[in-house]
Amino acid sequence: MNARLTLTTAAFLVLASAGFAAAQTPAPVAAAAPVAAVSPVAAPNAPQVATTPQSTLRIVRPAIAATPKVRLTTVGDDPQAPPPPPAPAKAPTAPQAPRAATAPEAPTPPPAVRRARGQLINLRLEFTITDQIGTATPVKKTVTMNVADMESGRIRTNADVVRKGVPSTQVPLSIDAWPEVEGNKIRIRASLEYQLLNDATSADIPAGKTSISQSVTSILNDGVPAILCQSADPLTDRKVTLEVKATIVK
Repeated sequence: MNARLTLTTAAFLVLASAGFAAAQTPAPVAAAAPVAAVSPVAAPNAPQVATTPQSTLRIVRPAIAATPKVRLTTVGDDPQAPPPPPAPAKAPTAPQAPRAATAPEAPTPPPAVRRARGQLINLRLEFTITDQIGTATPVKKTVTMNVADMESGRIRTNADVVRKGVPSTQVPLSIDAWPEVEGNKIRIRASLEYQLLNDATSADIPAGKTSISQSVTSILNDGVPAILCQSADPLTDRKVTLEVKATIVK
């Protein structure tokens, strides 16, 4: 009997130690199987005694507290600060009025065309005015000017003439010229303003004055004289001739 109690006590202590160790382990442990009653070794020639089955030991796991939730905050955030207020609602915008039609822009005027300049050369122009009445000896007047290529030149003269029985009369002589060199040719545009004094040839034809106006454009050779124009007096056989010689000065 004492031997049986000793074996039962030893088995109980073993099971109690195993249960305490399982309670100290954090990992979940499967429920222990019920322990069957241990039958002590019967003594020889001892009568068999019925044994009472031992009660099953129930191992109670300690409750594991719930893991607290951790809130991650970024740098600069105050965990104690209250949450920001919600953004205010946007006020409805009024519909935009249609744009008024704009007037078309005025066209940009084209840039002014710069006048072409001529060559850096001069032309010597010699004008000869020949005044001849009938077969009498002609009277010649010479006018000279130096004009740059594609430029202009002009000469103005004026004389007061006093004649017997006639009021004082002004006699002008004006010449304008615009030369232009084209290769070995010279293009020239010239004009002449000249007045002629007519003496009285008879009682029927008193003394008077005739005005001549000439303008012409012509092509000349370098250094070769050419007659530009010749005019006649409407009352007499008087003729006035305009001759020019253009020479390129290099």
